Amino acid sequence: MSKINGITYGTYPSIRPKKNVDKSVCENCEICKSKQYQLADSLERMHICRDSGCNNFYFSQTSKATVVLGRDTITGKELKKTFVAETEEQALSLALEAKLNIDKNGGPRIINKTNLSIIDIATPLYMEDYKLHKINSNTYNKNTTNLKMLEKSAFTTKPINKVSRLEIVDYLNELAEYSPTTIKERYRIIKRAFDYAYSQNLIKDNYMDGYNTIEKPKTKVAKVVPQRIALTLEKEKQLIDYLEATPIYKCKHKNLFLLLLTTGMRIGEALSLDYKKDIDLENKTISISKTITKDENGKYCIGLDTKTPTGRRTIHLSDIALKYLKECIAHSTKNKFNLLFYNPENSNGGFYAEGTINSAIKRIAFKLNIYLYADVDQKIKTQVHTHMLRGTFATRCAEAKMPPIVLQKILGHADIQITNKYYIDVDKHFIDSENENFVNYMKEHNLFNEYYLKAKTNNKTSEKFIEFKRL
Repeated sequence: MSKINGITYGTYPSIRPKKNVDKSVCENCEICKSKQYQLADSLERMHICRDSGCNNFYFSQTSKATVVLGRDTITGKELKKTFVAETEEQALSLALEAKLNIDKNGGPRIINKTNLSIIDIATPLYMEDYKLHKINSNTYNKNTTNLKMLEKSAFTTKPINKVSRLEIVDYLNELAEYSPTTIKERYRIIKRAFDYAYSQNLIKDNYMDGYNTIEKPKTKVAKVVPQRIALTLEKEKQLIDYLEATPIYKCKHKNLFLLLLTTGMRIGEALSLDYKKDIDLENKTISISKTITKDENGKYCIGLDTKTPTGRRTIHLSDIALKYLKECIAHSTKNKFNLLFYNPENSNGGFYAEGTINSAIKRIAFKLNIYLYADVDQKIKTQVHTHMLRGTFATRCAEAKMPPIVLQKILGHADIQITNKYYIDVDKHFIDSENENFVNYMKEHNLFNEYYLKAKTNNKTSEKFIEFKRL
C-alpha cells in the first residue's frame, strides 16, 4: 500500500478457499514454513502459493485507490470513497480527479451529528422569513399548512441524514396526484430543507441538487377545461346587466364586483380600503397600500403592506369606476377600522373573508350559467372567481389599446411579462376587428392586391354556389 496527497492506493490480494478444502493442509505445507514466504508481503505470498501449483484456493488481486471525503462526527469514522480499476495507475487517476473536485469545493467536509428532520429544519426557516418580512402572513400560513401535510409522511420526521433517495422519490410519485401548485409548494419545502442541511454539513449527499437532482414531478391531474383568465365581452355584459338590475338587498356585494371590474384591484386590496384615508373623490383616486390577510394564527387582519412591493400604488379612476365607488361608499357601514367593506356581524372580527366573496361570485355564475363545467367526478363547477374580474379588467384595457406599461402600473405588477401572460385574454371579437384593421391597412398601401382580386372572385363564386343550392 502506498500514499500520495492523502490518497492510499495499492493492489490487494484475495485468497478464497475452494469448497470442501482441508484448511489444515497449509499448516503442514513446506512453502508456508519457508523463510521466503514468511518475509514476503501478502501480495508476494499469494504469488508464491499460486506459482507453487496449490489447488486448494482461488487467487485474485484488485487495484484500489481510496480518498478521504470527510469525517462523520456521529461515529467518528472517516468518510472515504474507493475507486477500483484494472491497474493501480488507473485507480489512482480516478481518486486524484475526485480529490481535485473536493478541494475545489472547499476541501473534505466534516459531517455534523444531527437528529433534525425535514420538518425541524424547514419550520424555523419559514418562521424567520415571516419575521424578516420576506413573506407575508398569507404565504406563511400556506407554508405552515403544507408543513403539516408533509408531517404525515414518516420520512419527513426522522433525522434528515437517515432519509433515503427512494423515500423522496416514492413520496413525489404520490404527490403527482395533486395540483401543480401543491406539488410546487411541497417540493420547495423538501428542497430547501436539504439545501440547508447540506450547507451546514448535516448530510453527505444532497438529493435535491447537482447533476443527479430529484426533479419536481409533473401533475397527473388532467385539466377538465382550458383555464380562463377573463370573461368575454358577451359574458361580462351578462354579468354587468345582472348586477345592475339586482337590488342590493338581494346581492349585497354587487357594487364590490362592479368596482373590481372597473379598477382591476385585487380582492384583498379592495377589502382593506379605508374610506377616510385611501379614497380621494375630488381627485378621483384610490391609494392602495395594504391588503386583507391572515396573521400567524390564521385570523383575518389588515396587513401592513400590499401583496408585492409594486402593489403599493395610486389608481386613477375612470368615470365608470367612480360611479361604482360612490355606490360602495353610500352603502358602507361605519366601523372602527373605517373599512369600506365591513360587516360587524361577521364572526372574524367584521372582516370579509376572500373565500366568502369568491363563493358569492360563483353563486351568481351558476345562476347565469357562466363557464360551467363537469369536473373529473362529474360535479358541476364554474371557472368564475374574483380574480377573473381583475383579468377581465386587464383584458378590456388591452383591447382598448391601453399601452402595456400603463396597464402594468394600474395592476401593480413588477414585471410586464406577468401582465401580458397571466392577465390578458383578448376576446374573439377584438381579434376579428384587429384582423379587419390589418386587411384595410394592406389595401390602403396596395399590398397583396392580387390576393384581394382572387378572394373577391372566389367570394362571388361561393355566393353563386350557395344560391344554386337554395334553388
